[in-house]
Amino acid sequence: MPLLLSTATVANVTGATVRMIDHWTRTGLIRPSGQDASGKGSRRRYTFQDIVVLRAILTLREGNCPLQKIRTAIRFLRANYPNEPATHGLAKLALLTDGKRVLILTDEHQMMDVVTRQFHITWAVPLGRIIRETSQRLDAMPYLWEEPAIVGGRSVHLSVSRERGGDPFVARCRELPGAVTEAKEKDEALAQLRKLVAFALEREPQANRGHRLRRTSVAS
Repeated sequence: MPLLLSTATVANVTGATVRMIDHWTRTGLIRPSGQDASGKGSRRRYTFQDIVVLRAILTLREGNCPLQKIRTAIRFLRANYPNEPATHGLAKLALLTDGKRVLILTDEHQMMDVVTRQFHITWAVPLGRIIRETSQRLDAMPYLWEEPAIVGGRSVHLSVSRERGGDPFVARCRELPGAVTEAKEKDEALAQLRKLVAFALEREPQANRGHRLRRTSVAS
């Protein structure tokens, strides 16, 4: 279960404005990896990787780096590190700018200019630091995830929440208020809840089960 965040939450974590995030998303500078808007009423959902990219962009902009150069750097990162949003490979990199171009420090001995392919020395934006700081900010935030799910062949609504960083994750089922589980990890709490809900539905009388599900579908 990935961590999916709304535009407002991303703005709160990164310091960017909602308008700025919307504009950069529409122009393709950043992408909502969790869920893109697909019509009226739909909402974008961003992942941890998206937040790291956005914070890197904001830091480069503070160094007066042109957006076109940043776009080139982001395309390079997406092409060469598509599956490493917060792994050791990406964390070892540093973005650099002299206000005119973006460079990537691939290791302590080499700097590769992603725009001109020339070597150059300038100040750095370490992605590892951005990753750590972003993780700490998200861990300190309240957390709530909820969506419809199929458990035991039945349609139910599951949620996972946490009041603040360090608290256990609490998983609940809307249709079965007594079904509650807790765990240190959100995936573990949700897995335990699925088992509990499946167990309860198997033993619920058929008449009550049909009544509950009909009532749920009307309420939804």
